[in-house]
Amino acid sequence: MLATRRILPKIVASTTATSSGSIQKRDYFTRHVPEPKMQIHLPKSQDMTVDSLVLGDSHHDEKKPVILMVGWAGANPKHIDKYIKIYNDEGYRVVSLCPPCYHYSIPNSRVGFYMSPLFRAIDAKPGDFRSFAQCPIVVHSFSMNGVRGLISFWKWTEAEEKPQLRDRIKGIIFDSAPSRPYGKQDATAMVISTPPIDALERWISEQTRISLLTWYLNLRGTLQIPLLAMIPFLRSFMSIYYYLQTHITLPRDQLYLYSKADTMIKAKHVEKFINKQKEKGNSVTSIDFFDSEHVAHIRTHPEEYRTACLQFVRHVEATYK
Repeated sequence: MLATRRILPKIVASTTATSSGSIQKRDYFTRHVPEPKMQIHLPKSQDMTVDSLVLGDSHHDEKKPVILMVGWAGANPKHIDKYIKIYNDEGYRVVSLCPPCYHYSIPNSRVGFYMSPLFRAIDAKPGDFRSFAQCPIVVHSFSMNGVRGLISFWKWTEAEEKPQLRDRIKGIIFDSAPSRPYGKQDATAMVISTPPIDALERWISEQTRISLLTWYLNLRGTLQIPLLAMIPFLRSFMSIYYYLQTHITLPRDQLYLYSKADTMIKAKHVEKFINKQKEKGNSVTSIDFFDSEHVAHIRTHPEEYRTACLQFVRHVEATYK
């Protein structure tokens, strides 16, 4: 097949930071913060330093899994470089996306739309994904923001009537999820991931925003709990955790990385979810790191974390190659 020449946007080397640390601000009448685009991260052996090469033909194994990373709330793309390096160093391509603006509600299909070029294997604005057409996809999802991204993709496939694209996901890694966050945790995630309104920032501190949202979310939870206890059917309409459990058919191979010391989520909810997946007959591996904080397991247990992720991806590769 002849290679065509085009400019490849945002092809990122494994050793290069992917974005600056600047904080976005919003004007009074700004409704949406711009969504980040997906970024392609190539192993060093495949990294192209010229800007006019297609990700072509002989540069990679098209049956080798690609890892789709969906970042946690407030994550700058450069925060996940250390995770990308795990896979790039072993020859795996990585596609990353960090959805901003976490929210406690069930998401719409917007973030799923941004993910779709990878699954459709098309040449789109974020990059040329045609060479990803045959490879299995392993999702590496961080916290409940990653779960929201996965749900959003499911919503997009429903809206576009393309449910077959879900079957491309052959394995999933959950880091610090899924769980049922409480008011303080949800409020913190919402505030740190949503840029403040510039003119109001001097009057309303970040801590004040968290406190106000915590009060609201705790009140909401107090009113909801009796209702959901009486009518369990409603849980999946009001909780990301239960929506994932009841509406999303996860791939058979699953890896859960969590910690009982995590102050942002409750490990007991992760363990209940794991048990539900085992009851469905899925192949589930889980690691409780015991002493590491939220999305910080790689910092406290780097070798164990790296080994678990690579063993899982290699298992998926051996199963579907």
